[in-house]
Amino acid sequence: MSQISRDEVAHLARLARLALTDSELDGFAGQLDAILGHVSQIQAVDVTGVEATGNPLKDVNVFRPDALAPSLTQDEALAAAPNAVEGRFAVPRILGEPE
Repeated sequence: MSQISRDEVAHLARLARLALTDSELDGFAGQLDAILGHVSQIQAVDVTGVEATGNPLKDVNVFRPDALAPSLTQDEALAAAPNAVEGRFAVPRILGEPE
């Protein structure tokens, strides 16, 4: 037995402001009927005792913990820079007028 009629598909198409041909209506009716059949099978599954969940995986922090580690000093970092001014990286201006 069909779960959705051609007229229901036409009604949905009108609501969605879609212009469908007769062959498209027939095709979509068949496709939607197959989809609704699959949904019916899923709804028939006995889920008694199964806890509802939004995510099947446990929420676990996958990032490493923050830890202090040795890093470059300001002088070491600026030593590799092509240009530095007053202890900061100097880069070409890209916005605005020069002062």
